[in-house]
Amino acid sequence: MPIARDQILITIDGVKDLIGSGVDFRCRYELVEFTDDGKPRYQCVYLREGEPEAILVSTRFGPYGPEPRLFNIWPGLFKHHHEFGDGRTLCFDSDYSIPFDAPGGGDDLRSGRKRQND
Repeated sequence: MPIARDQILITIDGVKDLIGSGVDFRCRYELVEFTDDGKPRYQCVYLREGEPEAILVSTRFGPYGPEPRLFNIWPGLFKHHHEFGDGRTLCFDSDYSIPFDAPGGGDDLRSGRKRQND
């Protein structure tokens, strides 16, 4: 799966740094494929104010370079979002997409994870 040019790469260590530094961010999960048995798989994209989108990639590179980390709904996506997400509630539409609309219809960074001191 090619990575779009307007995205940068981030590993789980980079996400830990974001959380530790208190930088406001949010994340979204994009449905990218279905497994052979029909289960949806998602990639995670991190967003920060004034920065390009950052797609979460594996720490280990494959033969063709970094590859996006893909998550099944359970337990992978739930576990990842609980540990490294932006604090918003996960909700699934009937087409398995995951909408993240802030109250009032906005979708700004203020709805994401807050610093631990806030």
